[in-house]
Amino acid sequence: MEPSFATNPDTDGERTLDEAALLARVMRYFDGAIRGLRKQDRMVILRAPDDFWTVMETLSLAPVAESSEFKVRLRGALARRRLLQMEGGVLSPSSAAALLGVSRQAVGKRRAAGMLLGVEGPRGYLYPAWQFTDRGMLPGLEDTLRALRGEDAWSVLTFFLESDAASGNERPLDLLRAGRLDAVARAAELYGEQAAV
Repeated sequence: MEPSFATNPDTDGERTLDEAALLARVMRYFDGAIRGLRKQDRMVILRAPDDFWTVMETLSLAPVAESSEFKVRLRGALARRRLLQMEGGVLSPSSAAALLGVSRQAVGKRRAAGMLLGVEGPRGYLYPAWQFTDRGMLPGLEDTLRALRGEDAWSVLTFFLESDAASGNERPLDLLRAGRLDAVARAAELYGEQAAV
């Protein structure tokens, strides 16, 4: 759930002077930022799912003088959001439990034991939908998660969803779906070695 802003109840829907002044400054900032965008960056921004992420994408791509730390953190947040949206999005603990036919607590225990991938969100853990099938867990997932033990959840998520030379320039998720468990195991082993370097 993204932030939403209610109108000020003290102003009957009309802007106060400080609200109008703040809005004018924000509009000037974004006017300059948008004018400096390349056409392909504007197209990326227009694909944002809502107003909040439109602002985030604009701040990330605009050629304006922001601190490099700010840009890095913002781009990291956007990259994490994209990873979570891929391949069916994410499930709540309750939804994951219903798919597996277990309790929410059992889902949490599986995640803690490294048998299920969950990433921490602002209100608890989120479970990528791609790791579930209509019969339970994606075959080979638990073995792969075991091989990646010690990696943080975001790194593991990246491993599954991005192609890499170690996996023959294929995504490990696609290899798992194709039943090529040996190729995924090799890629996970190499991924762990690269992370240790």
